[in-house]
Amino acid sequence: MANTDNAPALNQVFRVGEALREDVYTRSGLLLLKKGHYVLNENQRDRLTRMGVSQPGQQMMPLESDLTRIGDFSPFEEVQHASRHLDYLLGAGLSAQGFEQRVRALANRLAAFTQRAPDGMLAAVLLVPLTKYAAAHSVHVTIILTTLAGRLELPPEVKNSLLCAALTMNLSIAGLMDSLHHQSSPLSDDQKQHIEAHPLLSSAMLRELGVHDELWHQLVQTHHEQWSGNGYPYGLNREHIEPLSHLLHLADVTAAKLAPRGYRAALKPNQALASVFLEADKTFDYRMTAMLVKELGIYPPGCFVQLANQEMGVVLHRRNRANAPCVAVLRSNDGASYSKPQLREASKSQYKITHALDQQQIGIRPQYLASLWKRQRIGAALSNN
Repeated sequence: MANTDNAPALNQVFRVGEALREDVYTRSGLLLLKKGHYVLNENQRDRLTRMGVSQPGQQMMPLESDLTRIGDFSPFEEVQHASRHLDYLLGAGLSAQGFEQRVRALANRLAAFTQRAPDGMLAAVLLVPLTKYAAAHSVHVTIILTTLAGRLELPPEVKNSLLCAALTMNLSIAGLMDSLHHQSSPLSDDQKQHIEAHPLLSSAMLRELGVHDELWHQLVQTHHEQWSGNGYPYGLNREHIEPLSHLLHLADVTAAKLAPRGYRAALKPNQALASVFLEADKTFDYRMTAMLVKELGIYPPGCFVQLANQEMGVVLHRRNRANAPCVAVLRSNDGASYSKPQLREASKSQYKITHALDQQQIGIRPQYLASLWKRQRIGAALSNN
């Protein structure tokens, strides 16, 4: 039986012969009809009422305490859902209702899922296709920060402020970021001005939206300050940069390097992490870069790799050694696909990772791989040889 809890509100949205006054989404978060679409008859209105919710914020969004009841879940679907939800909040801007509560709930949800299935959520950062870059990027940064924050033993309220800052640091330029994702030409002077102003403008917008958490504001305002002193908007030197702000900056840069652009492929994950590590004690605090590589691994989950025996696969789980993860092998040494992925421990010499591959080289669609990290189904999806 269809859930009709939202039917009265939707009856006001769906009026026969009238254009929709707002976007309408399915309960899973997919856009059903855009604002301006006409409802043609009563049958259509009734069907849409059963299927839709008028805003993404009305979807089921369990708080962290509710997640203990969720057993089987897909990290890939969770990252897609979080990105859609954040895209709505960023796009709504100053008109968003209950903004702070929704952002805090989303931060808690992403943290809870990342703590429960860190390898799956990190794999989703690499493998879930991007739709709206700004929202997806902030979700990726939040997942990376959650992974790193586990070593810092932050108080819950401090951790939540950090993750909320990651989700909202680009609030004032979300639309511009989505456009720049496909732009290969140099930034115009106008674009440069918008980018240089966005830390302060995003903070100002947060105040207008009722956010009074000063740590949240500080992190948003200073997430582009650089260890070298050449950052913006204040040009702070390293002694005056809040460590959590520097951690946010590190995660921001790392996530950007791991993502493709509309005009180029993503860097291979090991290359992206190596480029960050080489800037240790120049652009970044060496202790934080060391922690980043240790926590994500040289070949993080979701990275395609070739082994010493010529098999090809995808990194499944991190291990204690940054260069020796567990790999789900997908193709044999002659290129043939295995009927079921095979487990390999890269700590063994015959299964040592020789180099990273890109998706085209391995020829496997990310959608096919989602089940490898689906909670409670990992054992059924793999064969251990």
